[in-house]
Amino acid sequence: MTDRETIIAKILKCLALAKSANEHEAAAALRQAQKLMAAHGVTDLDIAHADIQEESTRAGVSSKPARWECGLALRVARTFSCETYFVIGYPVGRWVFVGASPSGEIARYAFEVMFRQVKRARAAYIKAALKRIVPKNRTRRADLFCEGWMVSATALIERLAGNDEQVARIAGYLKEKHNLGSLSVRDRNAGRKLAEREWGDFDSGHAAGNNAQLNRGVGGAGDALLASRHMTHADVVARIAPSHQANWTRNKRLLQQLLKLIPTWGD
Repeated sequence: MTDRETIIAKILKCLALAKSANEHEAAAALRQAQKLMAAHGVTDLDIAHADIQEESTRAGVSSKPARWECGLALRVARTFSCETYFVIGYPVGRWVFVGASPSGEIARYAFEVMFRQVKRARAAYIKAALKRIVPKNRTRRADLFCEGWMVSATALIERLAGNDEQVARIAGYLKEKHNLGSLSVRDRNAGRKLAEREWGDFDSGHAAGNNAQLNRGVGGAGDALLASRHMTHADVVARIAPSHQANWTRNKRLLQQLLKLIPTWGD
């Protein structure tokens, strides 16, 4: 935790005490919060955005990601009331998931797990069905497979509606903190009239995506997902500590829904 984060944490604690039923205690806490804000240049927006976290993970390319990869990142982010943006980098870029804690971390975890699975499924499909296709067409058709996979796999979690109010707050945070431009997306099938075999690639991906599993941990905040093969769903949820109770209430429900997708523990 940085010095500024420590100061903001103290201010938040004072603001919580300012809601005390004891008028003298509440007034003293509010004065202390205002004093700390003035002394350290902390604004109301800083306080409003204190619970927002940015969680980044490796992308598949350095720049201009494929449409299916963008679709995966966007659908996962929206499910958990987050926003996501792409950072160009070498050798690979990064996807950043922005949300109120712990949503950002959960979204990043879900993306990482599903991204690994779609890449494995893509490699297996190329080996089984596309290895005799010329490289340019092989890559293009493999993209169609991945698009089908992305659509069906994200349907497992996308049915859980996002929080529009939370998304609007995240948008305000991004506007204040970042000067984001538009992202160039690579669509290797743009403008093409797909042949029957190419629609078959999409359908194969769609069928394979139905086997997607969320069965790994959520980093430091959720190693509970793999902590024991004998843990119950309630045990898992209880061990992922909330940073903010209001947001946790919703994410507890989401995690319970996600855990229903886990047929077995481990890889």
